[in-house]
Amino acid sequence: MTLRAVQFLLVAALLAASALLWRRDLEARRDFEAAGARLAELKSALTAEKSRAEGLREDLGELRTQLDRTRRLRDEAQAEALRERQAYAERTKEWSRAIDGWERAVKARDARLAEMTAREKRLSDRLDEATKHAEEAVRRAEEMRRRIEEADKAAR
Repeated sequence: MTLRAVQFLLVAALLAASALLWRRDLEARRDFEAAGARLAELKSALTAEKSRAEGLREDLGELRTQLDRTRRLRDEAQAEALRERQAYAERTKEWSRAIDGWERAVKARDARLAEMTAREKRLSDRLDEATKHAEEAVRRAEEMRRRIEEADKAAR
């Protein structure tokens, strides 16, 4: 084999390795971009869910305040009912129904809040997973860049 043939084979091998590294770098960049888009999507969803959960917390606070006020009113009415039972009997029944409705509403709201908290936790876990994936993609891309630079230096 002549020196020129050996040189040609070495150049061909170098070109093949460069093409392979270039293709892997493109794939790593696509993975990184996809992970970045997914990360942005998950962040947006998490922000929306946090906003919704905050609204639910505010609603729950209002419901609890109204429930406390309604309970206080019921207690006052029951104290008066001892003296004037017949006059306040119907009103006391209405307030009891209202309180029961508020309690059911608070329990339902608590259940929804717990569900939102669990959903927020799942989204946070998915966001953490996407972040890890993106970091791994960055690490691979950096490693590929370093290899390409080394190959370029070796080729010179």
